[in-house]
Amino acid sequence: MAVDSSSMEMDRRSQIRLLVIGGVLSFTSIFQMGYATAYPNTSIDTFRDFLNVTTKEYGLELTDAKFSWLWSALLDTWFIGFSIGSCLSPIIADRIGRKSGLLVGNIANTISALISFLGILFNSIIAFTLSRLFFSLSAAISMNSLILLLQESSPVSMRGLMSFYAEMAFVVTNLVGGMAGMRSLLGTNLHLLTGVAVIVSALSVLVVIPVAESPIFLLEKRNDREKAEKATYFYQRIKPNKENKTQLEESNEREGNGSLKELLSTPHLRKGFLLGLCALQIAVSIWPIVFFSTEFLRRTGIDGELSELISTIMLFVSTLCTCVGMILVEKIARRTLLISTACVNLGALLLFVISAELTPIYQSANIGCIVAVMMHGGSYSVGLGPIAWFLISELMPLRVRAIAQSLALATNQTIALLLVAITLPLYDQIGAWTILILFVFPGVLCFFIIWRHLPETRARSIDEVIQSLKGAPRDFVAVELASPRKQ
Repeated sequence: MAVDSSSMEMDRRSQIRLLVIGGVLSFTSIFQMGYATAYPNTSIDTFRDFLNVTTKEYGLELTDAKFSWLWSALLDTWFIGFSIGSCLSPIIADRIGRKSGLLVGNIANTISALISFLGILFNSIIAFTLSRLFFSLSAAISMNSLILLLQESSPVSMRGLMSFYAEMAFVVTNLVGGMAGMRSLLGTNLHLLTGVAVIVSALSVLVVIPVAESPIFLLEKRNDREKAEKATYFYQRIKPNKENKTQLEESNEREGNGSLKELLSTPHLRKGFLLGLCALQIAVSIWPIVFFSTEFLRRTGIDGELSELISTIMLFVSTLCTCVGMILVEKIARRTLLISTACVNLGALLLFVISAELTPIYQSANIGCIVAVMMHGGSYSVGLGPIAWFLISELMPLRVRAIAQSLALATNQTIALLLVAITLPLYDQIGAWTILILFVFPGVLCFFIIWRHLPETRARSIDEVIQSLKGAPRDFVAVELASPRKQ
């Protein structure tokens, strides 16, 4: 049975308190993930020097081509670790809980940040590479656990807003990492650049300890109503009463064992999973932009320092757009926001390709590349990116939510691994057409699948969403939406 906040509304003060809790948890837990994925982009020259020094110890001389492959391989360790971590997350989240999973992930984040710092301190490419592999694994555990905790601790009316926090934290810490990586700040001092993450990651462990477990997890996985009601009070400041005994129960659809086989063999669950995967696939182009935008802009004839500045401004624009998205997410239909921003995002990629290919003929065409980078970052942050990350949890009942979300993210990150691994080397050969082939064509296909099949999820219970996935007539769903929920 869906969480019903209609009869027990949170007051304004309680809503602000919940937002503060979500914000603090998100920004500290996601810091290492966002910060460490962004600073290699703007500090690429310093890392080039680092790799030249460390590889010489192994008798290797780095050419530009070898650097492209080595740099891509080093960045790709992120996707390997994130895929492994995503596979581990449902086991952790369903067995020990969402809060405990977040705590485990944050402790591992702190350890990985320390290894990264030591790898730079002792000029060890092996230690630095292993740290990125380990931190991406722990980041997946933290991100998955955080999204589940935020969603399951919020009333339906705030679910989208709270879920947006994970992406907001990622974008803001991307901005911090991108700025820190600039030569005018910490970009020439890799010791300080990597050391910052150690401090914030350690803080994230302390922040998680006092918060409560997910109320829905406690009720439906642990069958402990008393603790679930206490957890609800911790997050929402709502006390249970006789009229609202079932307010915590999440779904009427309880048949099934929550296995991977059930997820992939049940038509409506499989449909929801594939829709979530399609949304993530459209958003996958953010990774080459985060990793390579400085290099892409350089190749259109833009000065190196200016390229760094543009990449950083793009992250700033993304941050502002995420703030706009947080305002819009509970005011505009989820489906409308996702489809419209996906359309702009794909259009931005196409604009970059056209502008980059025209640059050798008409140099000023590289202005189109700058506009495209800004459009891409903005459209991703307003709706496409955040919704893609939490959409699948809005399409799945609790029993398969963790495994569906984790499998989708693992699949998406494996695809991203392959795409990022070949993006820069392929760009060396065919230029900006790489983006068209690897990201625009698959993105357009996924866009039409979502446009045709995605149901609305905003302000709807999981039972109502599942009825839509099962193909219930529109008038049936409308009646369900209008009728009072069962008590």
